[in-house]
Amino acid sequence: MKEILPNIFTFGITLPNSPLREINLYAIKTKQRLVLFDTGYNMKECRDELLSALDKFGVELSDVELVLTHLHSDHTGLASIFHDAGSKIYVGEVDGNLTNAMAEGSYWDMMLKTRDHFGLEPNEVTLEDNPGYQFRLRKPIKYITLQPGDIFEVGQYSFEVMDLIGHTPGHIGFYEPHHKFMLSGDTVLDPMTPNITYWGADYPNILRSYITTLYQLKDLDLKVLLATHRKVIENPSERIDEIIGHHQERLQEIVDMMEAGRAYTTREVSAGISWRIKADNWDEFPKGQKWFAAGETLAHLDYLYHEGFLDWDEENDVFYYTKKQNNVEIPLPVVFQN
Repeated sequence: MKEILPNIFTFGITLPNSPLREINLYAIKTKQRLVLFDTGYNMKECRDELLSALDKFGVELSDVELVLTHLHSDHTGLASIFHDAGSKIYVGEVDGNLTNAMAEGSYWDMMLKTRDHFGLEPNEVTLEDNPGYQFRLRKPIKYITLQPGDIFEVGQYSFEVMDLIGHTPGHIGFYEPHHKFMLSGDTVLDPMTPNITYWGADYPNILRSYITTLYQLKDLDLKVLLATHRKVIENPSERIDEIIGHHQERLQEIVDMMEAGRAYTTREVSAGISWRIKADNWDEFPKGQKWFAAGETLAHLDYLYHEGFLDWDEENDVFYYTKKQNNVEIPLPVVFQN
């Protein structure tokens, strides 16, 4: 437990057997309130660590207010213990709906459909291989909706709720303009890069949306980003530039490995590009990581299609992408044409 800003505390919750290692949770303590941001996985180890940390504040669970920055299970998995205690729970509308869809099951029907789009075989990855499914919230929660532009006041801090679409469709952040910091969830991480995955036809070209979000963050007067994995980010603008550059390099790598005129599945492209993972080839990838790698590849293919570099087709639910011409050069930095 560490106080990193006046009355703002951070502590880590271990995420067992996950490459993420742990999640950084943040809590703001005032005389009247304790506001917690995110939860950890729905598993005993995370629950025990979380309750032990909250005990140090000397408040009843029912008096804790919970804020969920986005829908992923490492952030929402334990929300039900607050719901059952009668705590106030806040979340953005889009990810709030998706969080409850995860608990009800309809979200996972969508994920299985996406697996078909990847061109993965049903036995290649299953829902049980996905840590988001394994450690998910198991029942819907009642929540208070936060909208972008809302002011969320906690003690001496007055946060502007911001739309940080990208890592998820309804990811929100909390910008404090007077103190020049933001509770930014998984939007900007260091040294890892946030997973940007495909979210279906309702959110086309989500990679473009994410990069737009990054540029909007660069325009803010920001000194610190309180990220939920690894480092607190004290050089926001520099780190954002590095992440944008990473995605441009990934886009270029994808078009470079494709032959013009040949149709590729997401699986084929995923197997043909580089990954920072301990596996010699795609077949040796941990199954859980195949979900994330294929989703990220498809988000990049979707970007390249919408930006006019690739053609797209669908057959038997499988997406196919074809490079229109050889010697494609992705502009760097990103050039948006509205």
